[in-house]
Amino acid sequence: MLPARSPFARLEGFLRDTLGSGATRLHEEWPQDARTVAAAGLGWSDAVTRGFGFPEVFAHQARTYELMRDGKHVIITTPTASGKTGAFFPGVFDRLERDPRATALFVYPLVALGQDQRDKLLAFRERGGFPWEVAAFQGSAQGSAVFRPGVRMVTATPDKLHWSLTQPGVREFLRHLSFLVLDEAHTYRGGFGSEVAGMLRRLLALARALGANPQVILSTATIGNPAEFARELTGVDAVEVSESGAARHGKRFVLADHRGQPRRFWNAVMDASARYDLKVLAFFRGRSRAARLYSTYRAQPQYARRAHLYMAGTSDREGRLSEFRRARSGVMFATNALEAGVDIGDLEVVIIDGYPGSRMAFRQMAGRAGRIAPGLVLYLPALNEQGVPQPADAFYSNAGNFLDLLTGPIEKAVVEAHNPYLSPRHAARANDEFTAAGLPAPHEAQPSPRYWNLRGEGSLKFAVVEAAEWERHGVRALDAPLESPSQHYALTEKHEGAVFTLDGQGYKVLRWEEHPAGTAILVEKHDAANLFTRGLYAIEVTPARMGEWERRGPLAFRHGEVVIRRRYTGYQMLRQVFERVCVGCDREPGETERSCARCGGRIQDRMQDHKLSEHLYEQPTELPPFRTSALEIGVDPRATERPTAVAHTLKHLLQKVTPERVACDENDLAGAFREGRDTYFFLYDDWLGGLGVARRAFEHMDDLLQRALDLTSKACCQQAQGCFECIAVSRCFSPTLPSGERRPTDKLATRAFLQSLPGLTVRPAEGPVPDAEDLPPTLPDSAPLPDVPALPPSWPTQARELLDLHGLSLPEVSARLGIPSRELQRAVSTTQPLRLRHPKFGEGVFMQGFHQGERREVLLYFPGVGQKRLLLKFAGLTVIEAAPTPVSALNPVS
Repeated sequence: MLPARSPFARLEGFLRDTLGSGATRLHEEWPQDARTVAAAGLGWSDAVTRGFGFPEVFAHQARTYELMRDGKHVIITTPTASGKTGAFFPGVFDRLERDPRATALFVYPLVALGQDQRDKLLAFRERGGFPWEVAAFQGSAQGSAVFRPGVRMVTATPDKLHWSLTQPGVREFLRHLSFLVLDEAHTYRGGFGSEVAGMLRRLLALARALGANPQVILSTATIGNPAEFARELTGVDAVEVSESGAARHGKRFVLADHRGQPRRFWNAVMDASARYDLKVLAFFRGRSRAARLYSTYRAQPQYARRAHLYMAGTSDREGRLSEFRRARSGVMFATNALEAGVDIGDLEVVIIDGYPGSRMAFRQMAGRAGRIAPGLVLYLPALNEQGVPQPADAFYSNAGNFLDLLTGPIEKAVVEAHNPYLSPRHAARANDEFTAAGLPAPHEAQPSPRYWNLRGEGSLKFAVVEAAEWERHGVRALDAPLESPSQHYALTEKHEGAVFTLDGQGYKVLRWEEHPAGTAILVEKHDAANLFTRGLYAIEVTPARMGEWERRGPLAFRHGEVVIRRRYTGYQMLRQVFERVCVGCDREPGETERSCARCGGRIQDRMQDHKLSEHLYEQPTELPPFRTSALEIGVDPRATERPTAVAHTLKHLLQKVTPERVACDENDLAGAFREGRDTYFFLYDDWLGGLGVARRAFEHMDDLLQRALDLTSKACCQQAQGCFECIAVSRCFSPTLPSGERRPTDKLATRAFLQSLPGLTVRPAEGPVPDAEDLPPTLPDSAPLPDVPALPPSWPTQARELLDLHGLSLPEVSARLGIPSRELQRAVSTTQPLRLRHPKFGEGVFMQGFHQGERREVLLYFPGVGQKRLLLKFAGLTVIEAAPTPVSALNPVS
């Protein structure tokens, strides 16, 4: 009998063809059988049973139905692809079947997600034979056409509901509202979540005043505080359903290091997806990288039909999804606009290009793989301009840290419905809504607010339209644009003179046409030839009404109101290099050339952006300034030898600890240095009017500074610039000095500065903290940090020591030494095996390593003694060749 074929066979083939031996398995989720109950035992009607379509119900789905039947508010937090939709559909249809006047409102954060879920509602309705209509309130839909007799289920976005609660049809629908369902509710956090919380409370208050008693059902990704979040978002106490009964098919997580060969890697992904009939979803943090990779492959005939794109602003996103769903194989390049809940189905491979900024987002993205079969997740560390992994990506390239990323505590989803900056206008709008319904106003009289957008300012409509279409159809061309960018992306990517590629076709922006319905960005087809433009902009923070300075020794801080100005000053013309080239003469070599036939130079893959020219506007574009709440911090330059580095490091630290201690979304807080003062910086609420984050940070400053000191005391790394575990951040708002040089950071100098502040406690360090002489020499503030740190001649042996002896991953070592992983691999492969000295057994040769961190063991061969397996922590080993640093001085992996 032939052996059973592994369920991972196709995935293993895909992995082998894309990465060869360059894949490291970081984690594996094992298959798990489903826990189910019989649908017949839940008391469903025949119609609900037919609509559900399965004889067995997952345990968490049954539990959700029972809670809904008993009138409870519920928040479902089971993992991605566990069947959360099937958990609340039966309860809603059951209630509407029993009560012929009851209605249900389903709120979705994205139009595409609402459309996707409406299709599922329609399918449930058709299978069950339910007589009522299901309508969609999104896009250009009018309330009178949606909320009409016969419609008892409506899918809507919060943006459409926000200004529609005074309409008679909406009011009549709310009069009989039985369920308010909030799917993908974790997206309602931070500033946007606080605005949505205000709108939802208005909606629920109006429904109750009209005689309804709606139950609230929330479906969300796994979050750290589900019950608290439900209460903050909606004002109700919800019962949590978190234990999933769904089956798991197994999933493997692999570290994908393309070692400086991005073109070869993505070509292999495109080829292997077709060879093994696999759909691949690749997530990118930024729009430009996803769009340019897609355009690169869309322009090549052999790949054109297998390349797909999904991101905010693209035209016909539903059509793009449908095309990808129908395909047998292919690669979809996407941003996190696809992260939330849109079902693709038979998707087995997910590639995550760079840490997405939060554990919640990472788990949501990874959860898209393996919904109906075993899955594969490739984690591809993001690299900087020098080819070195970013701090967060190097940190999570370690198997131990990666496990914590998947299974450790997850971020809290935080909203503040009673935010003093936002709630007054919601109260004023609620007065208008109650008055329109003939009800007494619930709040003290306030001026009626003008229209505002729940997602903040800068949400005006922009549409990219071909000039010929504009001439032919006029303003109607805005309804079918090539792309619909946000205001910021319109100003940085679609300005006059911009060159870009979309769906494999190059375009050039001719001019903008203003219209009450939106701004038309008129373009013509253009031979882009890998050219594109990038807008230049600056953010200026001006103090308006600031409070008194408070001092802690050489540190001063104050809170108040500032004015934010965003100024767009010009653009750069760049060329995207995505090819094999000779680094010596920039010549494109033949496919089989190992070294350049012309100059003998080294051949390498490049995917970089090369600046060709810079163009400044005669009159910069400046957006209307807005006021917000801010915290200003000043460092006395006389208190440290490296004031610029200390100020920059402290700004990083406060960015890291404020969301942790003050409970906010990290995207709600932005930062900038005061113009002309490199030791003064602002941390401000990135929302019109403020969110209260900076105010609370000011009130808890002593606690934040203590936590910052604790982070600088961590012994996770030795380099002055720190790592993601201590001082590095995913996003630095001020990475360069006005001169264009990189702002330095200095962990050791910042620790000494914080230790000098009165009231802070110097706690024991987490592990041995290196002395100053063990650290790389610091540079004076006038000198920029070099692009590649100066390294001793023995660095290949040091790299081998970190890789072999301490078990660090290649991206981790690359980040520590500042050397691209491809160069590391080449150098390490030419060095001799590591030789070490043991106090008892003498000189030996490294053979193999096991485990990581405190449990790290090494197998050594000692002549005359034989093999010995030793616990590294207590072995007392010293490297003999070229690396004088003793093993004990190197920090173990955390």
